[in-house]
Amino acid sequence: MKTLALLLLFAAPARGAETAAFLDLGIGARALALGGAYTALGEDAHSLYWNPAGLAALKRREAAVSHAELALRTRHDFLAFAYPTERGTFAGGLTHLSHGELEGRDALGRPTGGFEASDTAVSLAYAAKGGLADYGVAVKYIRGHIGSAEAQGVGLDAGLRRALGALTLGAALRNVGRGLKYDTERDDLPLRLAFGGAYRLTGGHALAAELVNGPRGAGSVVSIGGEYQALEAVFVRAGYTTRNVAGGSGFDAVRGLTLGMGFKNERWELSYGVLPMGELGNTHRFSLGSRF
Repeated sequence: MKTLALLLLFAAPARGAETAAFLDLGIGARALALGGAYTALGEDAHSLYWNPAGLAALKRREAAVSHAELALRTRHDFLAFAYPTERGTFAGGLTHLSHGELEGRDALGRPTGGFEASDTAVSLAYAAKGGLADYGVAVKYIRGHIGSAEAQGVGLDAGLRRALGALTLGAALRNVGRGLKYDTERDDLPLRLAFGGAYRLTGGHALAAELVNGPRGAGSVVSIGGEYQALEAVFVRAGYTTRNVAGGSGFDAVRGLTLGMGFKNERWELSYGVLPMGELGNTHRFSLGSRF
């Protein structure tokens, strides 16, 4: 049962009209520990995924790596590099979801041997500061394969971000494109429109909230999160998201609670987050960032 759920969630077309569902998983332990409320708050290399306009806030070069161990040996990895210049910030990234080897069966349920499935996206982005707001755009090449079937496509992300003192507002449009075509059928990318706000308190603390809508029938998700600077380099994070809420045990029983912590100094940041994913159980996320 979990194998079927995994394929439906990550690889096969989702919500009736969408494919490449891995583009909607979220990346970065800090962002996900905050419930995914990161469109306005993010101003690091992980912004390449959440809102490319956040890249305009970078003052130094930054590299970021994120890793997640999901159900049934599925791995979700993200790698990004951002390079700020006087003309704006340039960035590139790689997202890869690997399911490993899965067991194949025919229409009668008999084993037919193993097969592999994976999804990959390669992104290039540019962001800069504007008169009214920072702006950013990212173009990504997307490839997915399930066994012998393969599909390729191109997607576009765009975003805006404006700081108003301690308050920051952000908006992002993710995964614009024609979608991927497996065999003879083409399915849409998981188009998402996100609006968020973040408020930075004195002492290094922050609060964030976000609304994400899937205009092609995926519905809306509300996320909130908070970050508390417990010590000079130690942050404690918690959030809540209406995505993947389901009854059950552990964190699932509290319907969308996310937790995490991070260690940060001028050059390094290490973050951990845990969040529920419905019947697939809890997932653990790890991220490492370096500024130089």
